Amino acid sequence: MLAWEGGYKIGHEEMDAEHLFLFALLNQLDINIQEHREAECLRDVLNALRAYIDYHFAHEELLMKAWDYPAFDAHEAMHQGFVAEIGRLRAEVGEHDMTETALKLRDFVRSWLLGHILEADAEYAAFIAFKTRRG
Repeated sequence: MLAWEGGYKIGHEEMDAEHLFLFALLNQLDINIQEHREAECLRDVLNALRAYIDYHFAHEELLMKAWDYPAFDAHEAMHQGFVAEIGRLRAEVGEHDMTETALKLRDFVRSWLLGHILEADAEYAAFIAFKTRRG
C-alpha cells in the first residue's frame, strides 16, 4: 500500500487531489492482489486508471499551457510514455498470467507515479509558484 504523505504534495490543490486519487486507484489494485482477486478486477482497474489518467494528464497539460511552462513538450512526452506502457500492459491481460500482469502494473505505476510527482510535477508547480509571486 502506498500512503499519501505531505512530501508528495506539489502545492497545487487540484493536482494534489488528483494525485491522491491516483494513489487510491493504485492501492485498490494492491488490495486486489493481496486478496487474490486480480484476475477478476485487473481489467476494471486498468480501465479506471486509463480513464482517470486521461482526465488528469489533460488537466495538468492545460495548466502548464496556461502558464506557458517551458518544459511542456518534455512533460507531455512523459505522459505519452506512461499511456503507451499502460496500453502495452492492457494488451497483456489474457495473454499472460494475471497475477504477473497485475504485479507489473502495480510496480510500474508506483515507480512512475512517485518519480513523476516528486520530480517533473514538482518542477512545473515550482515554476507556476515562481510566476505567481512575480505577478
